[in-house]
Amino acid sequence: MSALKKHAAATAESRALLVGGAGFLILGGVAVLLIGREPVPLSGRGSVGDIAALGTAFLGFAAVVAGSLQRPEPDLPPAPAEGRTRRIIDIAALALAHASIFLLGWLALFSLFQRAFVGAVLYPLAGAIIVGTTGAISVYIAYLSAITMNAYRLAGLLAVFLVTGVLTSMLTAEDPQWWQEHLSALGASSDVSGVAFNVTLIVAGVVVTTLAGYATKTLKTTEDTAPARRRVRLLEGGIVLIGVLLACVGLLPVDELFVLHTIAASGMMVVFGTLVVRIRSLVPAIPAAFTSLGWLFLAVISFAVLMYFPFAYYNLTAVELIASSLVFAWLIVLIRNLAAVDADQRGATSGF
Repeated sequence: MSALKKHAAATAESRALLVGGAGFLILGGVAVLLIGREPVPLSGRGSVGDIAALGTAFLGFAAVVAGSLQRPEPDLPPAPAEGRTRRIIDIAALALAHASIFLLGWLALFSLFQRAFVGAVLYPLAGAIIVGTTGAISVYIAYLSAITMNAYRLAGLLAVFLVTGVLTSMLTAEDPQWWQEHLSALGASSDVSGVAFNVTLIVAGVVVTTLAGYATKTLKTTEDTAPARRRVRLLEGGIVLIGVLLACVGLLPVDELFVLHTIAASGMMVVFGTLVVRIRSLVPAIPAAFTSLGWLFLAVISFAVLMYFPFAYYNLTAVELIASSLVFAWLIVLIRNLAAVDADQRGATSGF
């Protein structure tokens, strides 16, 4: 067993290279069939960018599923008692997050390339090679990411996913003055920008619920009293509720379901505030510095709201950007601090 663990990293790299090679061949072959014999643009309808983005999304999803199934069982949340359904949801969330990052990321990148090389087109062979290369890079990254996933990496994945999705929505917005209304205006349209924004929130919400399982896995097994286990369940439930409400914000567009959209967004802030206030009682081992950070974030958000509503110092978009950025920053740092607490408890349990 120790010999297998010793070479696990090299084995994973070798498998990732094989998966990457398969991704190049599959997506390159698909590109050959779709491009045909005529030159194609870098971005836009029927472009190599579209083929690469859609292809890497599908292949990346499959690579994450394959990597997750090959990851050692002890590293996989949730606890066995929670059953197979939760594991399926966790793997699906990881796969969707990676697929969305590849889809939005390659669309944005090829759009920038097209702006840099105005009027440029690619000949069929060159286009197929480029598309195949994006497939190789994407599935290589996706496979390794899935097979080595932990709470630290998942927190980073959430950050990358949110930034990629929201920036893509901003860059592709048909109305350049969207920011004069509010942040949710990005999700009010039916174009690429609106779809990108809403899908980002929905998938991010599912990823946050997955984070809850990763973050509290060790706490569930190390707490040996009923009150302590109840605190862990409350913490996990709070994180899951933030994820559910975040997904609802994307599922309920502001232009169609304003009241429900507002309730979901406001509810997410209430749950965030409650967790900040109670985090030290829920996890006594959490560092004091993190507790202070939460109170600081709450103070900044309150000040931002105060400067908008009574004084109208800036518009609602600024308030939403400040609040959402700090909420997700706090959530990501929370996951990392819980992972650190988990590591310390595992070390104490094993005698180190």
